[in-house]
Amino acid sequence: MEMTYALSRNKRSSKWQFRKRYPSDVARILPGEFIKSTGEEDKRAAQARVPMIAAEYERRIAEARAKLAEAPPTTLSDAQALAMAANFYRSALPSYLVTRPIGQLEQRQLLQDTRERLEATREALGRNEFGMVAAAARTAARGAGVELPEDSPAMDMLRRCLMLAFVELMRAAVARLEGAPDYMPQGLPLDAPAVPAPTAAAPKRTVEALLTAYEADKAAGWSKASANAFGPVSRVLREMFADREVGTITREEAKGLVKVLEGLPVSFGRRKDLAGLSVPQMVERGRALGLPLLAPKTINSKYLVNVAAVFNWAVTEQWIASSPFKSLSVHDPVDAADKRDPFKVPQLNKLFRSGPWQSPWAEDGRSSGDYWVPLLCLFHGLRNGEAAGLRVEDVGEESGFAVLHVRPYGGRTLKTKDARATLPIHPELVRLGFLSFVAAQREAGAVQLFPDSDVGGKREVGGKIGARFSHHVQSLGLEGKRLGMHSFRHSFEDATREAELAPRTALALSRRTETGSGKSYGDGMSTRQKAEALGRVAYPGLDLSHLYRK
Repeated sequence: MEMTYALSRNKRSSKWQFRKRYPSDVARILPGEFIKSTGEEDKRAAQARVPMIAAEYERRIAEARAKLAEAPPTTLSDAQALAMAANFYRSALPSYLVTRPIGQLEQRQLLQDTRERLEATREALGRNEFGMVAAAARTAARGAGVELPEDSPAMDMLRRCLMLAFVELMRAAVARLEGAPDYMPQGLPLDAPAVPAPTAAAPKRTVEALLTAYEADKAAGWSKASANAFGPVSRVLREMFADREVGTITREEAKGLVKVLEGLPVSFGRRKDLAGLSVPQMVERGRALGLPLLAPKTINSKYLVNVAAVFNWAVTEQWIASSPFKSLSVHDPVDAADKRDPFKVPQLNKLFRSGPWQSPWAEDGRSSGDYWVPLLCLFHGLRNGEAAGLRVEDVGEESGFAVLHVRPYGGRTLKTKDARATLPIHPELVRLGFLSFVAAQREAGAVQLFPDSDVGGKREVGGKIGARFSHHVQSLGLEGKRLGMHSFRHSFEDATREAELAPRTALALSRRTETGSGKSYGDGMSTRQKAEALGRVAYPGLDLSHLYRK
């Protein structure tokens, strides 16, 4: 059942305020009510601020509960005090017993002295005078991880039990000196339950510690783009929850973070008018200035997917039992099918008769990356960075087929683990002279297949190639939503469906995972099977004959 929050109007300022009593279990730290003004006189505007204020309320409660959980106990039951005294008796007994050989005179003297101490201790116990065990009581309490006030009934009970232990220790000493070594205490049952030894408090597993551990585990496999994308996510989590223990974050607080993301301005980390502000302050300033906000798609695909990954990792590593961010998203009014269009065949014909594609490939000053990367993306569904980052050694032969090895290496990572694959080269690329181009690069001693595939503004391999391609598409006036290099991937996936390939075969060629299974299928197909399937992938009506090698 989700917690509900109500607003009330402040009679003095006429502004709406958030007001809610703290739970009784944290009253020792948080007495009374939590009251905070929304700063708004309009109720609708005030209600928009409730999630952020509610998150602060929940955070305070969680922190108070964590402090109470960390605090050592301040009381003991009678049974616990008796058990601690029994432990004391067991540990001290060897030092009270005479085990070395002694003479008759020494025995008599020791027996007399011990009987006198026994009598004095019994009398002190009868008078409720416990000064002789005060230090021992404090030591025993600290050793058991308990903080007892000096004037508390629990401390008084512990001292009484320790006095009884002293009486029994001296009775045992007298019995040994009298020749009765098997004395069993009469007033101190040794079968009382033992007090477990205190254990060191487990280190706090805060969100700050979680982010540090997650980044240490994952960062080595990130591309520069992935690392850059995680930076703002990490900042938001650190500012909102840094010192919070991971397990104390509630579902309501997770939803509060989503509301914060919905209020953040675009490029909030790079805007001069937001410099030096905290995340909540950025939300306030952005609203006051009317700045454009993060789009739902950005929140879902850039922020929440990363937040979920962090907390899912925490579940896997047993930091927490479940993630408070599971399945959280914001409503996106833009239909998924409308977000990026594939190229239509007439557009492809216009595109590949313009710019660098007006004649077959030749070393005539044209950029090899500008020429070949779009064609690789079209016929293999490669991402821009995957195609632009290919090395000469990534083109080879396997089972008699020319192949591309899409794989990570020192300067380039892949977007997902399923992106790695060995793909037979599409027959149309062979007709276009791609293998001859590769042979020329190999003979020239080139390492990168496309030496001009430098990084772009986002530090992505092939970023400038992608930017030039997008600019060229715009200059042609091609109509479609967000047409660019990635549109080829959508075109390729459409072509696999048009070829009526088996779904798992199409997934293998596209290097995707089957929805809901977490399983990829590329490794289960032979090179021959992939080549036969890829040969069926075509774009009916697309004519590239003017680019064929003569």
